[in-house]
Amino acid sequence: MPPENDTSPRTVSPRKWALVTATSLATIGSPAVTTLLTASTAWAETGAAAAEAGEAGEAGVILAEGPTEFLTRLGYFEGTYRIIVTLYLSGNRDLAREHMELSHHAWYEDIEEYLEEYGAAGFEAEHQAFMDAVASDGSDEDVQSALDTVLTALNAGGMASQASLFDQLMSIKDLVTLATAEFEGGVSEGTVEADIEFRDSWGFYETARQRALAMSASADEAAAKAGAQVLEQMQGLEEYYPGLTATEAPENASGLAVAAGWIEIIALRNK
Repeated sequence: MPPENDTSPRTVSPRKWALVTATSLATIGSPAVTTLLTASTAWAETGAAAAEAGEAGEAGVILAEGPTEFLTRLGYFEGTYRIIVTLYLSGNRDLAREHMELSHHAWYEDIEEYLEEYGAAGFEAEHQAFMDAVASDGSDEDVQSALDTVLTALNAGGMASQASLFDQLMSIKDLVTLATAEFEGGVSEGTVEADIEFRDSWGFYETARQRALAMSASADEAAAKAGAQVLEQMQGLEEYYPGLTATEAPENASGLAVAAGWIEIIALRNK
């Protein structure tokens, strides 16, 4: 069974993918090798601290349980993948690999018990293929293809939960709430002080937006209507993210918080 919600920060430690990415990079002979190997060495001093800060920022967020939580946990992975690819395709390949190295939101072992609980097919092979494509300095086309493949696997896993429309909407709400917490943890008085948390905020926001877009295109009338209503509440939120490498952003996350509140209302109307 998945663990009950625990609002205390987790103790974090480097995971096996850090070794995989560093080893893969060592074979390509690019300037990224020095950057990422240095990041790997410095994890104990900086990466763990950043991850703990992120966990602390999320400590006040209580996720809904059941299928909703499962969908949200999958959203942790989707958000991370989207951040990495957006950085990678914009030419920030070293930063994409650094985010992959330091992010605490997409460690595969964290999702395994949830996959088992809902009888969902795993996506470890697709996950690793994506990581390898980024780590080995793959072409933009290869990395985009790896993203598309792993997202398809994620969506298939989510379908296994047989989540109701209410559950799906509540997961979107929880993702926006997480985006709010990450934004507040990364931005202070309009200055991006913890860039990994700022990027994580965008990852949660973008995952929520993409899910609402898909919902709005559903053949199910109720789902399509709800998705459109969610998108209406999310209008303008892109202003919080002038770019994933931005140094300045809006001073507070009030717009994100308000949107989360309205999305919960939409969910309750579809319960």
